[in-house]
Amino acid sequence: MIKLIIDPGHGGKDSGAVGNGLKEKNLNLDISKKVVDNLSAYEVNASLTRSSDIYLLLKERCDIANKLQADYFCSIHINAGGGTGFESYVYTKASQQTEKLRQVIHNTVAGYYKKAGFPDRGEKRANFAVLRDTKMPAIILENLFIDSPNDSIKLKDAGFIDGLAKSIANGLVSALGIPLKPLLNKTPVKVKAKATVDQARSFLHSKNVHAPDYIDIYINTGERYGLRWDAVFAQSCKETAFWRFGGDVSPNQNNFCGLGTFDGKPGASFSSPCDGIEAQFQHWHVYYYGGDLPAGVKELDPRRNAVLSSGNAGTLQYVEDLGGHWAPSKDYGASIVNDYLAPMLK
Repeated sequence: MIKLIIDPGHGGKDSGAVGNGLKEKNLNLDISKKVVDNLSAYEVNASLTRSSDIYLLLKERCDIANKLQADYFCSIHINAGGGTGFESYVYTKASQQTEKLRQVIHNTVAGYYKKAGFPDRGEKRANFAVLRDTKMPAIILENLFIDSPNDSIKLKDAGFIDGLAKSIANGLVSALGIPLKPLLNKTPVKVKAKATVDQARSFLHSKNVHAPDYIDIYINTGERYGLRWDAVFAQSCKETAFWRFGGDVSPNQNNFCGLGTFDGKPGASFSSPCDGIEAQFQHWHVYYYGGDLPAGVKELDPRRNAVLSSGNAGTLQYVEDLGGHWAPSKDYGASIVNDYLAPMLK
């Protein structure tokens, strides 16, 4: 099981930055506790360096993580100094793996801030002790500016803080591939795919030797959105009859999951297979992660706002949950798993 350290910066006699009636140490602890709460449904050992208002040396924080032999270290902070927005830090000499993990987490959290109207200040490097002296990949998240009147309004908003903690947890889950705890033998979505490239290609070829090979697109897009690509690919196999089509959608629409297809309507069209597949992932993403797309991506899903207004955004956990949501049929998600995903994995 992955061991994860969440580090609420400052504490005790060290209040951190102060401004607009707020103390950084209190915000850091509140956010960190909520992150751990959001991770409780996942197969992860998530621990706090401090769970109360106590003072810890930077060395003590690093020692906690190193002695536990943690797999990842995430330090939560609030910025100050006359700016606005969100930024993240890794060590000056961070490895490629650390950068790769940081990018997923950063993009997820930056997407949350972008929706709220705050700028992404970028992915940065620094020689901070908790980044330098921890023996595992580590990140510092600097969340808004406590001395900014506009930023502090959001820092005082409990609903905004809840959403921030959820986005941080989602970023960690996506970056580290943390699976959900098993429940009723259902199929979790926010985990790494189980199918191999060869399994997917063999499965598709056995059903339609003339089908186009978009599997690499599914793999790359799945990594970007924190969704298991084999489940999304299995849905396409179902919706397109293994790329034979024949229903309301024609091949030139590049619509591989029936987006917008109901009441006899032909559904959405996309300019390329890449755009069509990304729109499909975006529709999954809104159901499983909520309204915050990864930072920097173009919104392509024509049905995204419908999910947001329905109150179903971010409420699903398993492929089987798509039944009654993506499609009216209650067994829609179960069919994706039983009729397409499971045979692919054999």
